[in-house]
Amino acid sequence: MRHCNICFSDIEDEVEQALVHSNVRKFRDQQFAVWRCPNCRSIHASDEVDLDHYYRYYPIHDLDQAKKDWMLRAMYANLLRRLKKAGLDKTHHILDHGCGSGLLVEYLQTKGYDNATGFDEYSESFRDRRALERTHDFVISQDVLEHVPEPWNLLKELHDLANPGGVIAIGTPNAEPIDLSSPNDRIHTLHQPYHRHILSRTALLDAGEKQGWKLLRYYPTMYTNTPVPFVNPSLVWHYLGCFDDTLDLALEPIKIDNWRLFTPVTLFYALFGYFISPETDVMAVFQRR
Repeated sequence: MRHCNICFSDIEDEVEQALVHSNVRKFRDQQFAVWRCPNCRSIHASDEVDLDHYYRYYPIHDLDQAKKDWMLRAMYANLLRRLKKAGLDKTHHILDHGCGSGLLVEYLQTKGYDNATGFDEYSESFRDRRALERTHDFVISQDVLEHVPEPWNLLKELHDLANPGGVIAIGTPNAEPIDLSSPNDRIHTLHQPYHRHILSRTALLDAGEKQGWKLLRYYPTMYTNTPVPFVNPSLVWHYLGCFDDTLDLALEPIKIDNWRLFTPVTLFYALFGYFISPETDVMAVFQRR
């Protein structure tokens, strides 16, 4: 019997399952099992793994070289616009929960948001838990919910970190459009073995409602999907697929030694990818009542 720790269903029947390769180069030859809950449509990792081992080689923690990258600034500008639409101003206390190397925190501070702080237990610079000892006006949790073993525990923690009336912005993959009959087509959304539980859009919005949060805005794409030419996930996925299709490539100097980059397909994604980005990575902006 399987148990879904999102909707708490016990499932006796057969479920959708798949094997998917890791999208991190160090583990590219390893496959990991995933399965889908038939009730809430969320996707779960089947394998128990030593996450400390896998995070030791996690490329996202090596983002320092991208600090002055214009593409990253365009993405963060898009995220900032979303937060401002939810009421963010420069007097607010902001917590980026799961901040990685802290680039978003640094970006916000350069824009005058002096009360921006971060926490990430896997980052040497931001693992100080004193950041969790106070409450905040805005709590950002981007690409964290899917990484934790118990998503409801994180949701409760985000609730407690937000002031009454505060905003909780959650960016996370959406399990609903992932076809497990061809899992490697969504290798970066499944992101094994790091993504432990990928909520469906419905499960994410239901979770916010059960926490007593009010949904302010729902975005069907990640903040990295911008109308700026060349800055959208569709182009990035196309670029990665032209080489070894690993996440590591996104953090390395741009390569041009593949003929597929010099086709109309690349230009199409560069200019119009924003408009065709699938609903595989979403953001829900809630308000704590």
